[in-house]
Amino acid sequence: MIKAIIATVAVTGFCFVQANSSHASIETDFINQLKTPVIQISKANHLYPSVMMAQAIVESDFGRSELSLDANNYFGVKGAYNGQSVTMSTGEYTSKGKHYMTAAAFKKYPTVDASIKDNAYLLRHGTLTDPNYYAGTWTSNALSSSDAAMALSLTYATDMNYGNKLNAIISKYNLNKLDGSVSTGDIGSKINASLNKQLAGNSHTSALIREENSRSKINSVPKLIIPNFVFNDNGATAINQGDAVIQFNSLPLQRVVRR
Repeated sequence: MIKAIIATVAVTGFCFVQANSSHASIETDFINQLKTPVIQISKANHLYPSVMMAQAIVESDFGRSELSLDANNYFGVKGAYNGQSVTMSTGEYTSKGKHYMTAAAFKKYPTVDASIKDNAYLLRHGTLTDPNYYAGTWTSNALSSSDAAMALSLTYATDMNYGNKLNAIISKYNLNKLDGSVSTGDIGSKINASLNKQLAGNSHTSALIREENSRSKINSVPKLIIPNFVFNDNGATAINQGDAVIQFNSLPLQRVVRR
C-alpha cells in the first residue's frame, strides 16, 4: 500500500514537472516565432517591440486563442481586413470597470505578419477622428516602453488595467531586450516630453521656464532651455550662468548659448 502511494506521488510529480516544462516551452516558442517580425515592424514604425510583443501575448494568450488560431488576429483588432472578418464573443469593461460579454466582428488576416503590420499601422495612424489617438506609444513621445504601455490603457482596450498587464508581461519575460536601440526620433521631442512630465501641475515653475525660454535656445531647437532638475544624474555637470554644456549620464547632450 505504501509503495503504491509513493509510486503515485512520484508519477504525479513527474507529470506536474512535465506540464510546467511544456507550458514554458509554448511561451518561449511563441516569443521566438514572433520576435523577428515584431522587432522589424515595430522599429520601422517607431514603436517599442517589447510593447508590441506584450500585446500579442495578452491578446492571443501566446497564440492559443480562438481568434489567433482561426483568423491570425493576434491583437484583438475589431473590424474587417480586406473585407474579411469573424464574429466572436469578447469581454469588455464599462467606464466604471464592470466586466460584461458581447459579440463583435474581428479582422481576419491571411498571415501573422499582416496582423502585426496592421496593429503597427493602427498605433501610428490612430482613428478616423483622431490620428494621434495612440501617439503616447510612439518612441518619440514615450520616454520608455513602460510609458508606452500605460498609454494604451483606456485607449486600445476598455480594461483600465491594460497597461499594467502589459508591463507585467514585459517584466516577466524580459521583453525589453527586444527594444535594443530604438529610434527615438528628434532629440527635441524627447526633451519636450521630459519637460512636460517634470512640469505637469507646477504652474509656478512653468512660468519661470517660459520666461527663461524667451531669452535662450538650444542649438536647432528655438528658444528652449533645460532646467537643472530634469537631469538628476550625480555625474552630470550643472548648467553655468554663461555658456555651458549640459550632460546626461556623464555624456554631453546639448550646448546652451545665451544671447
